[in-house]
Amino acid sequence: MKNILRKKYINIRNELSKEEVIKRSIVITKHIINWDKFLNSNSIMIYSAFRNEVETSFLAEEILKEGKVLIYPKTIKSQFKLIPCIVNKIDELTKGEYGILEPNQFEVIDKKQIDLIFIPGVAFDKNGYRLGYGAGYYDRFLEDFKGIKVGICYDFQIVDDVYKDEHDIKMDYLICEEGILKL
Repeated sequence: MKNILRKKYINIRNELSKEEVIKRSIVITKHIINWDKFLNSNSIMIYSAFRNEVETSFLAEEILKEGKVLIYPKTIKSQFKLIPCIVNKIDELTKGEYGILEPNQFEVIDKKQIDLIFIPGVAFDKNGYRLGYGAGYYDRFLEDFKGIKVGICYDFQIVDDVYKDEHDIKMDYLICEEGILKL
C-alpha cells in the first residue's frame, strides 16, 4: 500500500507548475514565520526542496534575516544518515548524493541543539505520521530528537492513512496552505 500511495502523491505533486509550487510555498512560509514556535526558536533545521516539494528557500532567507541558526541536513548515503550542519549563506549549498542541495563546507551541530525541524514528505496522515521516499533517513534522525517536529506539505498531501510502521516517527505539527495543524 505504501508504494501505491507514494507513487500516487509523487505524481500529483509533479503535476504542479513551478508557479503553483512558488505560490503555495509562499502561503505556507507566511504561516510559519508568524507562528510562535518559529518566533521562539533559535536553531531551525530545514530541507532543500526536491521534485516540487514545498520550497523552503524563502524560509531559509527569513531564518537568516532573523539571526537564527540555519541548519540543513547533509546526507551520508553509505550509512543512510543525515548530519545536521549550520549554513550561513544559501549559496553554500551544492548538489549532494541524490542531486539535492546540501551543505558543502559545513559545521556540524548536535541535534540536541536544534529547536525546530521542518520535514518534507510524500504524504502525511491526520495523526502526523509521514510517508517519505522509503529509505528511512528522517525516521532514523528523528528517533531520539527532542525538539519540535513539523511536517510541511501541500493540502492534498494530507491523507487518512499512510500505513505507518513501528519505526515511523510522528510529527508534532503539520503546516500546509490551510494553516497549522497541531497533532
